Amino acid sequence: MTPRRRVGLPPGFNLAGAARHTFWRNVFHLVGGYKVRGSAPYEAMVIVANHSSHADTPALIAAFPAPYKPVVVAAEDYWFEKAWMRRGLKLAIGAVPVQRQGGGGYAGLVEGAQAVLGAGSSLLVFPEGTRSPDGRLQELRSGAVRLAREFDVPLLPVAIVGTHDLLPKGGGLHPGPVEVRLGHPIQPEDLVDDDMSPVAHQLEALLGEGPATGSESRTWRTLHRAMDGRAGMAGAAVWGFAEAVSWPVTMEMYLAIVGVANPRRILPAAAWLTAGSVAGVLVTSELTRRGLRPPAPLTTSSMRRAAAEHMATGARGVWKQAVNGVPVKLYAAAAADAGVARLPLAAHTVGARGARAVATAAAMGGAAAIAHPVLRRFYGPYLGVLGVGYAAGLTLVIRSWRRRSG
Repeated sequence: MTPRRRVGLPPGFNLAGAARHTFWRNVFHLVGGYKVRGSAPYEAMVIVANHSSHADTPALIAAFPAPYKPVVVAAEDYWFEKAWMRRGLKLAIGAVPVQRQGGGGYAGLVEGAQAVLGAGSSLLVFPEGTRSPDGRLQELRSGAVRLAREFDVPLLPVAIVGTHDLLPKGGGLHPGPVEVRLGHPIQPEDLVDDDMSPVAHQLEALLGEGPATGSESRTWRTLHRAMDGRAGMAGAAVWGFAEAVSWPVTMEMYLAIVGVANPRRILPAAAWLTAGSVAGVLVTSELTRRGLRPPAPLTTSSMRRAAAEHMATGARGVWKQAVNGVPVKLYAAAAADAGVARLPLAAHTVGARGARAVATAAAMGGAAAIAHPVLRRFYGPYLGVLGVGYAAGLTLVIRSWRRRSG
């Protein structure tokens, strides 16, 4: 085998490549979903793909992690004639210019390949030469095969599905899923002359596997399934119970974390949260009557005074808890201290906690149903933002009640 004298080692992690990879991956997730199927060897390669959209190059950049640092060669006469286009293309996809007219097409391609493969990066090539007007695979030019043999690197066929519908040639943006399907690498010694048929066969087979399907978060999928079964309802009951005894996170957070993954099941979850909360209030009240006070983290003395004042009026005082930010466990303990009877306490807790849970569930369920296409793809980031927002809100509530202590 000919030594790879003109091919460098893979560049490893690089910030620019990681930024492009992450940016485009999130863009495709946002506009309709994104999937990558298959795997690729970690070495410099010539990556050949079908071409039907300006979205193809970003789709390929999003498919390969930063260590691969895939680089496309772009037509100099089309993409590089203006300074702002050159700068934009370099920033967005890191393209290398090549000539495609005047008989210098392959020579220009070799020059661009030397800059890319010589640095150990993988070269992206669209052997159709231009975008397909109907999304079907066109005749493949042989430049990619010649490059793979000349540089002694594997050639990897890759099918891009969905970009023609997303951003067709001469058309506007139509949000929808995109899927990148990696084929099997073809070693340079297996390439014969300028024969592109092995590449064409793989691309046709990959494209023939059907349309692109939308992506979804694993976290969303897990919680969605849990809410469809007993686990989601049991979790709601346990969460409601725990909050009414000691757990410092409100029952509404269960709906925001778990419930919104399956909006049609959020109201049943609210009912189970209420049941668990009522049971927890009764248990906390009973423990307090017996001189056993469960821990009440993230509470203040002013919160306990407010709960005591409200429960001094009787079981109906628990309705005040729905709007003042005082944990329900403090009302349960205050009910015991005030000698509130168990049956009225249970009845008013059902009403107060149930009304709050159902109202919250209805609002969250409606919002989740609207945001469902985005939530199912971005559930991880959603949970991150939710956690930060809840922590900030809880901090403000506690500070507000501490100021009242003074």
